[in-house]
Amino acid sequence: MATKSSFLSQTLQSITTTKIREHDKRLKTFEARKTKILKNADAAQDERGRLGVLLSGFHDLSSSNKGIWYVEDDRKRSFQNISRFLEQSGCDPSVSSTLLRQFEKNLRQKFDQESERFHFADLYYRLLTEWTDAKSEPLEASEHKEDDLEGSFEHVQKYTLQQLKDKFSNVVFTPLETNEVDIDAYLSSLFEDDYARGILMAIRHKVALYGELLDELVSPFNPDVIKECIKALLLNDLLNDDAKTTLDEFSTNDVVLDEIADVLNLRFSDIKNWSWEADEGMYYEPRRQPNGKYRIMMDQDILQAIFLHYIAVLWCAQLKDIFSPLPADEKFWKGAPKMSEDERARHKYFTNDTLDPQAGIESHQMKAFRETFFLSSLPGSPTESSNPYDEDSNGEDETKTGLGIRQKLLRQIATEVIIRRSLYGEVAVVQSDLQWYATGLPHSTLFAVLRFWGLPENWITFFKKFAEAPLRMDAEPGKDVRIRKRGIPITDSFEKLFGECVLFGMDVAVNRLSGMTLFRFHDDLFLTGEPSTCAHAWETIEGFVKVLGLSINTSKTGSVYISDGNKDSNIASKFPDGPVCMGMLQLADNGDWTIDQKQVSAHVRQLKKQLGQSSSIISWIQTWNICMGKFFRNIFGTPANCFGQAHVNAILQTHTNIQRELFESHNGSVTHYLREQIRNRFNVDDVPDAFFFLPEEFGGLGLQNPFIPFFVLKDQLMKDPFTRITEFRQEEQKAYKDAQEAYDNYDQSQRQNRLHDIFDHRFKDNYPLVSASFPSFETYTSHRIVYSPRLLFAYVDLMRQPAVQNIQLANEIRPWFEDLSHSHLISWSALSSENKWNMILYAEELKGRFGSLSIVDRNLLPSGVMKMVRGRKGVWQLIIWE
Repeated sequence: MATKSSFLSQTLQSITTTKIREHDKRLKTFEARKTKILKNADAAQDERGRLGVLLSGFHDLSSSNKGIWYVEDDRKRSFQNISRFLEQSGCDPSVSSTLLRQFEKNLRQKFDQESERFHFADLYYRLLTEWTDAKSEPLEASEHKEDDLEGSFEHVQKYTLQQLKDKFSNVVFTPLETNEVDIDAYLSSLFEDDYARGILMAIRHKVALYGELLDELVSPFNPDVIKECIKALLLNDLLNDDAKTTLDEFSTNDVVLDEIADVLNLRFSDIKNWSWEADEGMYYEPRRQPNGKYRIMMDQDILQAIFLHYIAVLWCAQLKDIFSPLPADEKFWKGAPKMSEDERARHKYFTNDTLDPQAGIESHQMKAFRETFFLSSLPGSPTESSNPYDEDSNGEDETKTGLGIRQKLLRQIATEVIIRRSLYGEVAVVQSDLQWYATGLPHSTLFAVLRFWGLPENWITFFKKFAEAPLRMDAEPGKDVRIRKRGIPITDSFEKLFGECVLFGMDVAVNRLSGMTLFRFHDDLFLTGEPSTCAHAWETIEGFVKVLGLSINTSKTGSVYISDGNKDSNIASKFPDGPVCMGMLQLADNGDWTIDQKQVSAHVRQLKKQLGQSSSIISWIQTWNICMGKFFRNIFGTPANCFGQAHVNAILQTHTNIQRELFESHNGSVTHYLREQIRNRFNVDDVPDAFFFLPEEFGGLGLQNPFIPFFVLKDQLMKDPFTRITEFRQEEQKAYKDAQEAYDNYDQSQRQNRLHDIFDHRFKDNYPLVSASFPSFETYTSHRIVYSPRLLFAYVDLMRQPAVQNIQLANEIRPWFEDLSHSHLISWSALSSENKWNMILYAEELKGRFGSLSIVDRNLLPSGVMKMVRGRKGVWQLIIWE
């Protein structure tokens, strides 16, 4: 556990201490006066006397809400009303004793509710104090045995980290020489025809011109540029925490920004003499990522990091702009076969339908490919960030985050499997990954590819200096410094630049040689479609990596060949062995997507250990939220129509099994477990469920319920996605039948007029069509992938994610939420779907026990600490980096 000072600034500590002191004073004062008031009330002779004592005490007694105008005004109105009713009862017999006893009961309840609020505020502060206490003991320390390799995660961690460092050293300091002539010849063969050669020449010309443009820049750095660079560097994991803290401070200091700009402009003006200036070597160390994996990361000088980042993103943006038009060029980029002009005219003659290639799945998928997947790791401008390792969508546009892009690709694969299997009876999916791609990229390959695309030699010289960095694996400066001979720093902007320059060649090769479009996210590779075409594309990938000195990661490579008939053994033999998985969702041989329960169990065992090692209730909840609220929420695939309701049911059942395994001795209930922990650590009993799940703003602990995100959308999904293709086929058959009947009912004259309207001067050449029979159903549907808007509608329906169906706000409790919007300045509409669900679920409990929908009032909450509780990232302590 880190020291308290590492969590809180001195100012926050002071504010928190002040609020705790103020709360303690209020609590003691309240309880002492409450006891006295109740004692005096019990001593009164009748109902009027008891009510008078209670009412007077209610008026004078300070509440936990003191200082919140809305609450105080409400208390004042209640006091005035009951006072007037009490006065009325003195002379009006119709104000019965029963009615007075009800007023008395309500006032006593309000006293008890105030006590509850004070006591749970006290518990809240004790939980925060425990969280910041370096001496807090783990929740379940006794369960971990150091002599058990399986049970001791730290032992496993140290062992595998050393293996990781040894493997890294063996790769990066050992050159792998590839043949530049062979690489150039291979890539040139992709541009053999005249049209393609013209495209290649244009690419090289634009690249060379941009290099010259950069050479002429005088002062590319200014405070605004520096701010954008700092913003990007803070978002990735290139720098360590200390460097990020320094950068964050720099970003708000204009004087410092001006000085940095001056230094970097001087450095840029002499870029031909640039060097790392790191004779003692740059330290490479394993760093744990938020998903629990380790990556070997390099400590960079802050100014070098800004300087290099900006140069890299300038080149990234320019090359993305140069490469991006290729998939839109139908003369260069191969797609599904299209009908000729005559074929489209004949189709129109028979059916009276004008075919539009923009109305089919092929065009829709290519648009998604160009806008979402193609070169997605490259930022489109110097101010745009792009992180292929990002695993958090944060509610952003899914096409802008690594996690979101993967989820969209998963839905596309699942949808295409359904469509192709339903319409053609077979489909293939191939998945692969490159082994240690960035880490082990041969420098000879990199520079051969950069030369092929036309980068000027002076820039290649600069890039060579960057790649051949002086590194050390030892923490001691100057010890065992060696020059890097292979690979590039990961998460660095140069990884995106160099990595995409090389793999763009793979994109072109797969398309030009197999006619297929490779869907690639960084070095994650996916092929989906007709089996023989997929097999050819896979052979192309194998040939590409062989020539360029890359390696297939067999542990992340696999295929599924689905056929409703007999599989072609020759085609099947060409596919790689292994499963097709995205996250923990696996494509079975029968075409169903299933959750890999073996993986789930392995992760749950490690999660149980990690939770047990938490040294406070709040840190336990942070770990729970990052694992159960984010990791497991995304790792099973986001629900969509292409997976159907069965997918959500499987996720819900898996979460039930997870909690049963985690809390075996607590009836599978997280709240039973936490309630016991609070009782043992703080001697507090009878903690309501609402205290765990309520947002921190309302005095809850913000525990995320992993079931709710799926219940709010469960009923909005298709039950069986295959029925949507059945509907399409029925629509298609009806359209065919209607067109055939209409054509058969035309007389000779009508057919001639129609033929003339469509073919005009080619009327005579096509006159035999007048007596031709209506085309067969197979001919009618042979190009549906390219031209059928009905199939596109089905495709879009299957890709669609369900809309959230929020829990409804009933009129009977609507006023309670209006109170909350005044006391906490948060309205019903501002609550998330999950919080709406929880607030309604626990509303009666909250209102009865605390008198409102909040537990701890806003004026008592240490908001600075609360923000850190919500914002501090948790880390999976699970899988070591591969």
